[in-house]
Amino acid sequence: MNLKKILTLDLLETSIRIWTAFFIFIYGMSKSTQFEGSKLVDISIKDATEFEMMWAFFGTTKEYPIIIGCLQIIGAILLVFRKTKLFGAILLTPIFINIILLDIFYKIHFGALLNAIIYQSVFIFIIIQQRKRIGEVFKILIIENDKKISIGISVAKFVIAVILATILFFGFQKLSGYI
Repeated sequence: MNLKKILTLDLLETSIRIWTAFFIFIYGMSKSTQFEGSKLVDISIKDATEFEMMWAFFGTTKEYPIIIGCLQIIGAILLVFRKTKLFGAILLTPIFINIILLDIFYKIHFGALLNAIIYQSVFIFIIIQQRKRIGEVFKILIIENDKKISIGISVAKFVIAVILATILFFGFQKLSGYI
């Protein structure tokens, strides 16, 4: 048996994906109870630390952490399988960038920040490994579709889209009472 054929970058990626998915799945499952009772009832807002403020924010509603947890669970499951790993990495990236920023700005324990950075690094690694496929998708969506439409038609469609977007913007502003 040839050890070089077994110990490949693909094997390393698969191992890291499964390891990351395991922890993210656990984090996602715990979101339903993670912030229970985390409200600022015993101290005033001016006396609360950044950590207590953030924790109280997430403890205010049960639904928001559960939605984030469900997305983490779905992303973790997608990471496990070779054919869905890219979708999982793309789904989890904004969630973990948000977690990293919250950990930094609200002074969450350094271990939590380090974990989030490591997991995000795995997502970036997966995305980099799939760069050729991503390039193919962009080529199909952007380059090949533009060849079939003349520049004049493309400009006209863009102008019409901007006009419709403006009408929608002001229409919703009017409906919501901002205008």
